[in-house]
Parts: sequence; structure tokens; C-alpha cells
Amino acid sequence: MVKWEAAVATENPKLLYRIVQLLNELEIKYVICSPVDHRCEHAHVVITGPNDNSQEHEGKIEVTEDFDTDFARIEIVSKLHNLQTPSKAVVGIDPGMTFGVALVIDGIPVYSNALTSPESVAAFSQTLVGYTTKLFPDSQILIRIGTGSKLYVALLLRSIMNSKIIPSIELVNEYRTTIIGGARSDESAAILIAGRTGRPISTTDLTVEPKEGYIRSLKRYVTKLTKGKKSITSDEARELLAGNSTLEDVIKQL
Repeated sequence: MVKWEAAVATENPKLLYRIVQLLNELEIKYVICSPVDHRCEHAHVVITGPNDNSQEHEGKIEVTEDFDTDFARIEIVSKLHNLQTPSKAVVGIDPGMTFGVALVIDGIPVYSNALTSPESVAAFSQTLVGYTTKLFPDSQILIRIGTGSKLYVALLLRSIMNSKIIPSIELVNEYRTTIIGGARSDESAAILIAGRTGRPISTTDLTVEPKEGYIRSLKRYVTKLTKGKKSITSDEARELLAGNSTLEDVIKQL
């Protein structure tokens, strides 16, 4: 009979500290025990180190001292939900001045976060695709992006298109995806976006007309990204909107 969601079964103090810190952040109920403790049998997931000689367990996860917390988080949550051979994994993205990013596997959210720049979102989306491929190599993987903001969608798509590997992408109607307010509203919207079927991207999705509203928004966005240290002119904003320069290059040159 399962009594705990997780058992931390290691004699390595550094590893123990990092695992407990992660489980506390995830608000997962856990027990700390030795690698051979019988209490491991009553946990859904057993997290241990490579030198702990722990017993075999269906939900065993082995991590090293320098483990990637994001990857571990996804693996732990996936095992807690009995995701073994899922058919579909979706990275949902809610674009805006803050980008919500979520990984949803067979309808179950296993990760969410908020990032600030199109470049970081594009890179992290690739990272999430890599994590999923490693854990579930047979699952279909795609990225779904909300279309609530033409400007931020275009900036994100341009960054993704500059990536070495371009994944399958769908654009999704964002109508009624903002269901809660507060700091994590972008993440909740990204989860809902991941669950909606979208359409393929087209060349027009990467273009933005140099309207005054977009120019003002872009200038404010650059100021926010650089924490007020840098700014761009209206002409520089027009060049960026036209696709003659990238947001990352403009910021680096300032």
C-alpha cells in the first residue's frame, strides 16, 4: 500500500539536500530513509543516487549530485502520474512580455515556467523537447503557441526558426485561456494552449506591420528586457519589425 508519493533513499548528504529541496518546491509528500529501508516499498517514487545500492523499484529514479532539476522534476511528476509510454507530448507557449511555457504529456501538465525573451523561450522549448525524447522516445512531440499577440508570436517564431532543429509547430487560438490572475497566469494559459488543436504556421505569421502600436510595444519591451539599461529608437523598432534585424542582435549592439 502506497503511503508516500516519494522516498528519498540516499546516504549522500549533498544529494539528499538537493532532492528534498526539489520535492518541497513541488509540494510532494515524501519520506527520508536508507537505500535498503522497507519504507521504500511503500512509496510511489524512490529517488536515489548511483552509489546507494538501493533495491529495485518500479518507480526508481537515480540521480547524481549535479542533476538537472528541470529534468528530474519532469521525470518525478511523470512517474507519479504513471506516464510510461505516452503517445503525445506538447510544449505549450503563451507569448507576451512574459512568456508562459508548459510541458503537457498525454494531457497531464508535468512542467511549467515563465521566461522573458523569445530567444530563451526558443532555446528552452528545444530543451523540453530533448528531455521528452530521452524519457519517452516513442511519443509524438510538438509545440503549440497561442496567437493572442501578433508581435510576440512573430518574435518567438523567428527565434525558433533560427534553431538548429525546428520541431512541429501549431498556432492556437488563445480565447479563454487566461483563467486565473497573478504571477502564474502565463503558465496556466500555456497549459491550456498545449491542450488545444491548432493550425500550421505560415510566412505571414513571421511578419509584423510597422504600426505605431507595435513600435511602442517593442520599445517598451526592449526597455523591460534590459531592465531599463537600454532602449531603441522608432527606426530601430521598424527595422526589427521588418525582419531586417533580430531582437537578440539589437540588444547586444546597444
